[in-house]
Amino acid sequence: MNIARNLESSAFLFPDRPVVSEGLSEISYAQLNEQANRVATALMKLGVTPGDHVGLCAPNSGDWLAFYFGVFKGGAVAVTLSIMLKRDELSLLINHSKPRIIFTHDEKLPDLADLKGDKSPEKIISPGGDLRRRP
Repeated sequence: MNIARNLESSAFLFPDRPVVSEGLSEISYAQLNEQANRVATALMKLGVTPGDHVGLCAPNSGDWLAFYFGVFKGGAVAVTLSIMLKRDELSLLINHSKPRIIFTHDEKLPDLADLKGDKSPEKIISPGGDLRRRP
């Protein structure tokens, strides 16, 4: 069973109930489900297909959850990478897991911008923009 189905069921049964609280704002199940749907659609438009690996290297947040569930909704495999990892550690794990795309935080862009290896990600996405890796 795909874990995203649990989110869809919760969004149907409890659409207005909060699922994430960040500071003074809250995200409902329906809002999180909609955000995850947008992520899934965007990943598919980028060419991500079922079984592809997609990396997540960002702090815990509503955005992280939306991306996480969106990866599953698109049929891809979520590769979670701790935000605490250093450049060399990230490079080793990314070369091993070979994610096509990585969602990250702006502060991690310098660590990910110069990844080396024959299977570096095609795209690195962060709230502040993205880095295209291959033409």
